[in-house]
Amino acid sequence: MVAASDGEMARGFSGIRDIWPLYQKLIAKFKESEGVRCCFLLLLLTGTMFQAIIIKNGKYMLQWSRRTSGGEFSPVVLWATGILCGLSLFSNVVLAKGSLTEEDLLTDIPMVVAATRLPQPVTDTPVAITVIDRQMIDASGFLEIPDLLRLVPGFQVGLSWRDHHTAVTYHGQSDGLSRRMQVLIDGRVAVGSLFGIVDWDRLGIVVDDIARIEVVRGPASVSFGSNAFIGAINIITRGPYDNPGWRMSAATGSRDMGITSVQYSHVGEKFDYRASANYFHTHGFSGVNDEATVRSGRFQGHYQMSAGTALDFQLGHAEGPWGRGGTGLSVDPATHKDATEQYGNFRLTQSATPGNEWYFQVGMSSSEEDDKFDVGLLSDLFGISPAQVPLVTGQQDQQIMGGVFDYTTKRLDIEFQQLMTLGDEARAVWGLGYRQDKIKGISASIIGWETMETYRVYGNLEYRLSGRVLLNAGTTYEDNDVNKGEFSPRIGVNVTLAKGHVLRFAVSESWRQPFIAEHLIDVAVRFNDGSVLDQVQLSPGKLDPERLRSYEIGYIGHWLDGTVSTDIKVFREEFEDEAEYVLDPFYPEVASIFNSGAILDVNGGSTDITGVEAGINWKLNQRTRLWLSYAFSEVDQHCQALAFRCFHENDATPKHTGSVLVSHDFSQHWQASIGYYYLDDMAWVLWGGDTESYDRIDMRIARTFNFGGSDLKLELIGQNLGSDYKEFNQRNVFETRTFVRATVQFH
Repeated sequence: MVAASDGEMARGFSGIRDIWPLYQKLIAKFKESEGVRCCFLLLLLTGTMFQAIIIKNGKYMLQWSRRTSGGEFSPVVLWATGILCGLSLFSNVVLAKGSLTEEDLLTDIPMVVAATRLPQPVTDTPVAITVIDRQMIDASGFLEIPDLLRLVPGFQVGLSWRDHHTAVTYHGQSDGLSRRMQVLIDGRVAVGSLFGIVDWDRLGIVVDDIARIEVVRGPASVSFGSNAFIGAINIITRGPYDNPGWRMSAATGSRDMGITSVQYSHVGEKFDYRASANYFHTHGFSGVNDEATVRSGRFQGHYQMSAGTALDFQLGHAEGPWGRGGTGLSVDPATHKDATEQYGNFRLTQSATPGNEWYFQVGMSSSEEDDKFDVGLLSDLFGISPAQVPLVTGQQDQQIMGGVFDYTTKRLDIEFQQLMTLGDEARAVWGLGYRQDKIKGISASIIGWETMETYRVYGNLEYRLSGRVLLNAGTTYEDNDVNKGEFSPRIGVNVTLAKGHVLRFAVSESWRQPFIAEHLIDVAVRFNDGSVLDQVQLSPGKLDPERLRSYEIGYIGHWLDGTVSTDIKVFREEFEDEAEYVLDPFYPEVASIFNSGAILDVNGGSTDITGVEAGINWKLNQRTRLWLSYAFSEVDQHCQALAFRCFHENDATPKHTGSVLVSHDFSQHWQASIGYYYLDDMAWVLWGGDTESYDRIDMRIARTFNFGGSDLKLELIGQNLGSDYKEFNQRNVFETRTFVRATVQFH
């Protein structure tokens, strides 16, 4: 973040002095009623969304970030506005006399487990959390799971340039392989063994399977280990009891997209289960070879062994071809890759008394991917005779191998966790974890299996210091057989100002241990015998852990009898020893006409991100609901020489992101929603590129029918009902798309 100059500071404080009388009047009104307080806060958020207050020629105006005229945005004004709002809140609620009763603290607030592994209301968590509920999911009209994260403050979603792979990141700073986020599905780790990324197409679930999503907006390594470096996504699916019987869903539309899902749920006396089979197909972007066809199945069960003992399990399989290549290079023609994935997860839970339980969980998974192919003889590619090849390469004419990977991975994940109640004021959770990742075929220079073992111990304590003050403290220690172990601690204090109004202060330090493939990456154009013709990408040695220090001040408010909830977060994140891609134009140091250098994966980058996030969830009435999210970030990044992320014109973190989603029920059977999404200029590192800011508008109309024992819902969905925009890089043009979706529930 660029420091404010003396002149900027003077202008900022001069502006504060000029508008102070206006604030005094607003504060007086602020104290009169909760309705006025709510409107005041909404106006403040609106002001923030429109890039705060711009002071010019003694006049005050709201200015949209994309249409700047008459002066640049001063961060001092934004911070001063936030401080004044805080003072306004403090003057009204903190000075209220009397301690809070338990009844005062109870309100209709979502309960989450993703923050500390303890079940907590969002007002008690030491980190910001967004809950995407089923009503939100339906209103969005999104057909693919990653798109749902567009609704979360500070998140960016980009459909990548190959394999129909989607990058999901928080505060940017990502390439197409987003590997700093933990993703869980009903407690199962869905992050792959190779790079620590999520193959969203191969999760084994579709949007219709999801009951809700808990999104941790901030470091969560203290709870879930190093892969939760910048956050965590906890997906909770519908249980057998949510939709018993048969359920079918089908969607079709633009780009030959088709999604079909068939589910059956059964609720028994002791054994409940849900089985599903899914099919997904799309042609992807026009002119890009990213066609995908995915077939997947999943079985989840719950067996109540006794009054306090239960066994939960899930089994799944996904497979299909994905298009790749076609970039115009002779060694990268349009082909496809084949991939499969299987997983199983088993959890035994023993509950002694409410608030006291333990579980033992074993997870296993395996995956295979093959995109290797024969490009052709080197002599044919370069139009020379076979006799001339040894003069150029020192080797006989051979077939050239294309593609990147032909690998197999296996994972074993074991975890024990105990939840304890320590009296009336304290609760705790602790656990042990072991993970073994094995990989074969990641590099032609490595024969056999490579193994990395990771050990983890974690704990979190929740302690109520008083009726108004709650302490959360925890740490994780994680060690593996590549790098030395590190602690990832966090401490947070939540202060309840009044019923439904909470301030949160938190500080944490997190470490991300690189995954096995990051240490071993070796991408090259090779002859059939494995010898290298041209080195493309390489990890020259083991990578060190990345470090993140995070500071957060948050406010959660519930207004108008709980119909309006607000979530504001001011933060600073300091990244050190970041792994980044650096171009070495002379690697390998061997003279060859094919030597164009190589991309090396090394540590050395650092980034500081400072910003503000806000979210609003407003139930205007029984039929209308509004969700709003906004994030503003300033970034100061320092790269090594020839690091790819500093080749880009744009920062890797967008300055502004936002979304607005409105849903309205016109009657018992008719419902409509509209969504607006904005992403500022940003750069997706390496294989991505600079993308310009875009606005996107989606709309959805739904009609429900009841036929005796069946419910039918028909939906017409429109995505990007405006100008085309480019997603992730310049090749991916997202045009207007339309879809029809039908869902039938048999009772």
